[in-house]
Amino acid sequence: WIMKLTMLVCCHKEDIMATAEPYMPLQVGKDISKIDLNIQGDNTGDNISCKNQSYCELTGMYWAWKNLKNVDYVGLCHYRRYFDFHGQCKRGFPITVFPTKDFYKMDLGVPARILKQLQTGIIIMPKGINYDCSLFMNYCYAHVSDDLRTLEAVIHETQPPIYREAFNYIMRSSHVLKHFNMFIMSWTEFDKYCNWLFPLLNEVEKRIDISHYDTVQKRVYGYMAERLLNVYVRAHKIPVNSCPIIWFNDNAENRQSFFRMKIRHFLNALSFYFARLGRSGK
Repeated sequence: WIMKLTMLVCCHKEDIMATAEPYMPLQVGKDISKIDLNIQGDNTGDNISCKNQSYCELTGMYWAWKNLKNVDYVGLCHYRRYFDFHGQCKRGFPITVFPTKDFYKMDLGVPARILKQLQTGIIIMPKGINYDCSLFMNYCYAHVSDDLRTLEAVIHETQPPIYREAFNYIMRSSHVLKHFNMFIMSWTEFDKYCNWLFPLLNEVEKRIDISHYDTVQKRVYGYMAERLLNVYVRAHKIPVNSCPIIWFNDNAENRQSFFRMKIRHFLNALSFYFARLGRSGK
């Protein structure tokens, strides 16, 4: 038996993208796009491609869930964001920015050791980014706070205690978030996760009105899912291998902002470490 791994590469415009196996470029939001990237679109079969403005890469995830066949393990990355399995990122930081010209120099392959880890039930996720407040407060600062409260209400009304407890811990007691909806997991776990995630988001969608949101805040369900993957993993006590992220970006402002983020990441981690020491009385 040879395990079949498919790594979705979510794309929405002409750009660099990994195409060699196990990567599979996927045009997300194709149903509402004016361009055709001549790759597989997320608008065939059972799909929610038309919701891409608010569901982001989740429309590609949904398409894979409903339409991919004969896959043992599945992953999701972005056309400019990939897992680093080969020590190419700067040590100690969750994200390293590389110029586009380095794309073809980088090793984006998935090594055998990662495949062995997946066979034991481990999920691959990005390294967490440290924030200077709880993830609940962070969401409220950056997005529409009432939406998060609606999500919390839906979880409390519809979900078993393991999810309510995990949500409360991740959002109110944690300051570390694994971003981007990026992962690699078994198809069995992927199917369980999607069966939980999409009905949950669908219920939230019934309760909030995003028609007046700008393009950034309209991505609400993508933002929620970033948090919910963390919740799902904690609820089921799934072992995680956290890997740094390679981000190809030539924007000088973005490169500088991520340098500042690295400094904040270190300082926030340090401050929470000492805060815990103080609370424990050590």
